Amino acid sequence: MIELIFIVIAFTTAWADYRFFRKLELSKVWGKITVISLLALLNILPLLSILTTAIIADNSQSIMDFASWTLTLYTIATLVRIGFYLGYLTINHKRRSITVGITIATVVFSILCNSLINTRTNLIVKNINIQHNNLPQSFDSFRIALFSDLHIGSLLYPEQEIANLAQSIASQRADMVIFAGDLLHIRHSEITPRIAEILSTIKAPHGVYAVLGNHDTGVYIKDSTTLSKNENIAHLNTKIGQIGWTMLRDSTIYAVRGCDSIAVTGVDFTDALLEYKHSFSTPDNFSAEEIFASVPKELFNIAISHLPQLWYPISNGDYAELTLSGHVHATQIAVELFGKRFSPAMLMYKEWSGLYNKDDNYLYITDGIGSVGFYLRIGANPELTIIELNR
Repeated sequence: MIELIFIVIAFTTAWADYRFFRKLELSKVWGKITVISLLALLNILPLLSILTTAIIADNSQSIMDFASWTLTLYTIATLVRIGFYLGYLTINHKRRSITVGITIATVVFSILCNSLINTRTNLIVKNINIQHNNLPQSFDSFRIALFSDLHIGSLLYPEQEIANLAQSIASQRADMVIFAGDLLHIRHSEITPRIAEILSTIKAPHGVYAVLGNHDTGVYIKDSTTLSKNENIAHLNTKIGQIGWTMLRDSTIYAVRGCDSIAVTGVDFTDALLEYKHSFSTPDNFSAEEIFASVPKELFNIAISHLPQLWYPISNGDYAELTLSGHVHATQIAVELFGKRFSPAMLMYKEWSGLYNKDDNYLYITDGIGSVGFYLRIGANPELTIIELNR
């Protein structure tokens, strides 16, 4: 689906470029060559990104930075052009069409610049209240700080941005902190000693718990002879332990408050799930039974699953009252109109952002912190979610 959306955008833009070129009616050859060359350069930016990552032996930090900046520039150039064409190609009056086109393009450019400079780092705190009869009395008003998809290697200023996140989490005074996967972007070395020190300041009375996301598994490391997937995960597990977090890999912990307890179960991102990392369907062969086999049915259970699609087998088996996920990022593009939120993610996922409920089984999908592909967050701010549990 992602590839199809990209192809549609690419062909639509190329068609609009052609119409723009025809309407210009340039008489001089050098003018035609200049315009064609510029438009061609803008349109092949994604190919430069793809070719670079394909040719180079490994996805180093510098290569991934180049690829992300290339796609960022392509996205900006494409959306600004489309904005200009909306005026220039739809209005017959030449001077008026240019004025309207430039106006729309300027507005689009301003929004995109704001998305890169401000929205990308403007962390918002969402407060969600979940009521459930199965919640023990002692856990009434229990507060969970949820965040996901940090993608450390995708942050432009990782130390500063993670420090701001840690301060925001501390200010919320949550009882528990949950991270729903994709701490890394490519490899474990993104957790430098300084970043590990900052991450270690994220604490809570009932602990900090994390699960693996697809990026954490090392699946995007091309030079696997130098660093294999298993080695990457082993290094990550060690660093997670050193910063004081607990990694849940198809395992469960029990939080105790007063005379009551609740369960928190983390669903591991195993090799069996890798083929679904960019799929939008529920894995047919995924069974949650073994993961939750030791969890007493009468306990209130919170499941952490990086992939939101796993909510279906989890809720169908009545294994958890609340599932917490990330992964989607709202495709880093979202807009709110008439009280409703819209995103390209709607074309790919049935559940893509926010709170969902099915027969008293809840799913919450956070929009995450970092970015993938490009450095823009257009209306989809990085998110810290505070979930308060109530009877």
